[in-house]
Amino acid sequence: MSKIIEAEKVSYIYQTKYQKTKALSEVSCSFERGKVYAITGKSGSGKSTFLSLLAGLDVPAEGTLYVDGEDMKEMDRDAYRMNRASVIYQAFHLFPLLTVQENVMFPMELQHVPQKEAEARAKEHLAKVGLPDTLYKKMPNMISGGEQQRVAIARAMASGGEILLADEPTGNLDSQNERVIVDLLCKLAHEENYAVIIVTHNEAVAAAADVVYGMSDGALTVVRE
Repeated sequence: MSKIIEAEKVSYIYQTKYQKTKALSEVSCSFERGKVYAITGKSGSGKSTFLSLLAGLDVPAEGTLYVDGEDMKEMDRDAYRMNRASVIYQAFHLFPLLTVQENVMFPMELQHVPQKEAEARAKEHLAKVGLPDTLYKKMPNMISGGEQQRVAIARAMASGGEILLADEPTGNLDSQNERVIVDLLCKLAHEENYAVIIVTHNEAVAAAADVVYGMSDGALTVVRE
């Protein structure tokens, strides 16, 4: 299995006018396609900061993040987020004035995919996440939280990237919908060859992962692999 992302002694510092806070301290790990990774830890441990670096929202203060061997500092990080890595959020972050199908089409419109092709691919992705076509024309506020999160996952897939980054993706869901979302993310990794990286404090979510990393005070350790 090829490593799609490698972190080498990655550190990150939040700096204000009055103080510096080291949010990550020499984090080293790697992520492969076809696997689900969980990053666990208490609030403030650094896990969401690490996820934001993996998403290309910032670059390390020290150390290096490689994507397929390329230093992220040298990459076009906007293009990376548009075409290769997608973030799935706890609060879904769907566009309220777009239909379910239009939400999934949105990243393809940014990539200038022709409309007919974008429509067909959106329907394909929505079917993959188990949503019936009776929901495609509905607005996000007309469907359940579990269904909204599946739309968010379909939208993440629509970019065509192979990296799915999930920040507490089941945090707003009941246990039944949590199971559906976790099973779906595992299926995407194992059957569709995505690298799925989940930040979570939920033990049931972490238990489903292939590899579990723990984070405490900005330092990362291997819990299970």
